[in-house]
Amino acid sequence: MRYLWPASLAGRITLLLLGGLMLLHAGSMWVHERALRDTEQGARLERLADHLAAARWAVAPLAEADRDAAAHALSRPGLEIHWDRVAPVPAAAPPQALVEASTRLGAGARLDWDPKAEPGHRVLGALPAEGGGWIVFSAPWLAAGGRALDHGAIYSMVAMALGIALVSILVVRWITGPLRRLATAADRIGRDPAPRPVPMEGPEEVRHAAAAFNAMQDRIARLLEDRTGALAAMSHDLRTPLSRLQLRVGFLPEGEDRARLEADIAEMESMIARTLDFIREGRDAEPVQPADLAAILQTLASDAADQGHDVAYEGPGRVVLPLRRSAAKRALSNLVDNALRHGRPPVRLRIRDEGAMICVEVSDAGAGIVEADRARAVAPFVQLDPARSGSGVGLGLAIAQRFAQASDGGLELHESSEGGLLVRLLLPRRAG
Repeated sequence: MRYLWPASLAGRITLLLLGGLMLLHAGSMWVHERALRDTEQGARLERLADHLAAARWAVAPLAEADRDAAAHALSRPGLEIHWDRVAPVPAAAPPQALVEASTRLGAGARLDWDPKAEPGHRVLGALPAEGGGWIVFSAPWLAAGGRALDHGAIYSMVAMALGIALVSILVVRWITGPLRRLATAADRIGRDPAPRPVPMEGPEEVRHAAAAFNAMQDRIARLLEDRTGALAAMSHDLRTPLSRLQLRVGFLPEGEDRARLEADIAEMESMIARTLDFIREGRDAEPVQPADLAAILQTLASDAADQGHDVAYEGPGRVVLPLRRSAAKRALSNLVDNALRHGRPPVRLRIRDEGAMICVEVSDAGAGIVEADRARAVAPFVQLDPARSGSGVGLGLAIAQRFAQASDGGLELHESSEGGLLVRLLLPRRAG
């Protein structure tokens, strides 16, 4: 039954309304039909009693030889009447279903089921006649079986079900509309840096939830701005002492110590640059516009190859998507650098068409990442050691994942065919 239970709140409310009102309608129809059947049965018994009473008085003044013919003349379709000296029904208590009819026909009435018919379908009865003898009758029993719903009742139920369903869908969608907007706004948190207030509409509880949500958005925005400002200021201020160190190192004589100091300074500058990239991701208000994803990957592969790395692009010559171009280049550059820094050549860049999504794959032949550590690998400032050794600040995959989430896409980590890491960056073919 869980497959028939809708997943959405609107669907569940509509189903409950439809089911409840249909049960109420069916119950009211059953009560109406029962009352109608009882009323019809009572009226028919009254007519039967009046007709038999008329037969009793009609045969009273006649000679016995003429009484049967006179009684039979009062028969009608469905009701057979005769006169007889002896009652064909024994003097015994009638069946339970015929007690009411026996009471309505008066004292001395004898009723039983006709032995020639199926029990419950035809009644055989006798009433004492005026002047002697018995008025004997045979008639179908009104209560036999149940009244079947006619076509009008069925059409009425179908029309009512359709009307209830239509009204319920419109009303429920109107009621749950603020909840849908609230859910959409909640899904935007973390993707859209600018908080968008949710309209405070709908029932009181929903308006209260919207007000609380708007206040929460403002608090989160202020918290992020404070954290971003502090980290950006710190990263920026570190550049001044680094510049002085680099200047002083330049006066040192050539040698191993100078080379190591220059490498350390370059690594620190790279860490600062990546930290600023991570902070900047999704907050630089870069517009989304058509960009050639294949050209970006070809440029990255060519730049890496010019530096002596085994990096190549394998894919179509042109793939245009709605992108924030600078953010996309920054994220893909981090993926390539991550493969070069932590993996081993060859590094391959590919584009695959997956229907509504375009997948960018970056693979290497390094040690890879075990499945248990892949969730931690995309967390910011996390370095896996010794699974993927090397220096860094642990932001390469985090920057790519944040870009993917801001683009309504995703980032997946798998094992490549070469045994290393395969990073799949999924981007929507159309802007959300």
